[in-house]
Amino acid sequence: MINKKNIETRDTAEALSADFSPWRRKLLKGIIGFLGALGLGSLFYSGYKFLAPEASGPREIEIPFKEIPVGQTFSLKMGNTPGILIHDEEGNLKAFSLVCTHMACVVSWQPEKKIFYCPCHDGYFDAQGKVISGPPPAPLERWLVEVKGDQVLVRLT
Repeated sequence: MINKKNIETRDTAEALSADFSPWRRKLLKGIIGFLGALGLGSLFYSGYKFLAPEASGPREIEIPFKEIPVGQTFSLKMGNTPGILIHDEEGNLKAFSLVCTHMACVVSWQPEKKIFYCPCHDGYFDAQGKVISGPPPAPLERWLVEVKGDQVLVRLT
């Protein structure tokens, strides 16, 4: 025997499901489309920042000469890249990027040993930025330094 109540309940459920089905489909397509566009946008943006890092900041910095005494250093940032200006005991000025050439970790200057040290993979660079030991494949990036009157200009090469 067929139960009339079960048939009516099933028909009502199918009708409700049919009413909401296109709406749910549109909502899911919209959410998936939005997330896809967001992911694609972040991918393109990170690719742009990788290929054009200098677009994110200045290519030249001026520092008053009196702020860099002999035997001291001056920390600076060229765009998003940390750097250091060294005024050695002989009076020479040298500027370097503090980004390791191996895996882009930030290196530190150790003035007592006169070396740069990368803690990520135990890399060492001498006072000229050349690799002493460890995995770095190339020397630190050296920036141009020019003294103009009482100002020191540091530029990207």
